[in-house]
Amino acid sequence: MKKFLAIATFFTATLLFLHGCVEPFAPPEITSASRFLVVDGSLNTTPGGISQIKLSRTQNIYDKGGPQAEIRAKLTVEGDQGSRFSFIEAEQGVYQLGATAFKATEKYRLRIRTAGNREYLSAYVPVMKTPPIDSLTYSIRGERSGVEIKINTHDDLDKTRFYRWSYTETWEYQMPLYSGFEVLNGEIVFRTENINTCWSNAFPTNIVLGSTIKLSKDIIKDQPIVYVPGSSGKLRSKYSILVRQYALTQDEYEYWNTLAKTTERTGSLFDPQPAQVTGNIQAVDDPGEQVFGYFSAANQQEQRIFLNVNIGPPQSCQYGDTLTKSEVLDDPGGLIMFEYYPEGALNPDYVMGPVECADCRLRGGTTQRPSFWR
Repeated sequence: MKKFLAIATFFTATLLFLHGCVEPFAPPEITSASRFLVVDGSLNTTPGGISQIKLSRTQNIYDKGGPQAEIRAKLTVEGDQGSRFSFIEAEQGVYQLGATAFKATEKYRLRIRTAGNREYLSAYVPVMKTPPIDSLTYSIRGERSGVEIKINTHDDLDKTRFYRWSYTETWEYQMPLYSGFEVLNGEIVFRTENINTCWSNAFPTNIVLGSTIKLSKDIIKDQPIVYVPGSSGKLRSKYSILVRQYALTQDEYEYWNTLAKTTERTGSLFDPQPAQVTGNIQAVDDPGEQVFGYFSAANQQEQRIFLNVNIGPPQSCQYGDTLTKSEVLDDPGGLIMFEYYPEGALNPDYVMGPVECADCRLRGGTTQRPSFWR
């Protein structure tokens, strides 16, 4: 027993000593002033599809604000059979190529020349044919805590084997109180815009991959895409998700898998540790320069589903004071919910309510109904 206590005391003292000696670790790789090029995008070979590539520069962990866009660059796609297509800069650092007819038998590469006359070149990549999405399904977690979205797909030719998915979320939400009146030009009038119902969007950047390389058939069944917790507020009314599917080469799959391990799964001693992420793009004049990104070419398959599951915590809001017209015009202190005629009164009073309980725009949404909504 004494021996056990001695060992425990020594171990505790050692931990305390090590904790007291912890110093901030800031290796030059994350504090360097170097700004490496980041290439985010691919060649969209879907008939009528638009290709988009974003160029930016890395930043160290102490920088404030978002990444710096790489502007006024010249981007060209070159085919190994002589074809050539140029991108245009649609907005700062965002380059687009309109609908183009690509050859399935041709390989393509990306050439970038920056405004600073630095040139970058990707490897030639084949045009991958992405199979259609069979279905999107969902399951409700126990005790209605949330919803998991899943995907099913397959390739009859057993040639795809490597997949990546991205998605966009859209959800409708209503505020607990409805404001039917507003003040315009010194008068109380019916509200012209319904601010009770809004729609919001989310464009997650998490990496979702799948592979059938170890299976006899190229079939993806019930692959999880995203878990939507009820606490997010996205499922309280109507929710929709648009899932996009891409076929990958094995090299591209390994790139995305390494990137996912580096950026998303590292959080403890037992998680995969960071590794250098190497894409297929190099600086022409300095092959040793780090460039982040992977250029690829594939058609895109997509599918959308709508959910009406009514999951989420209840919203609780109380009406405010009842004011006369003159009091509302003088200092409303909120939004007008509805009018109320006291017994025998010729003119109405107005029931007020907190702005945050009635104006959906305050939660980041828009009152503009999406064109695809149903």
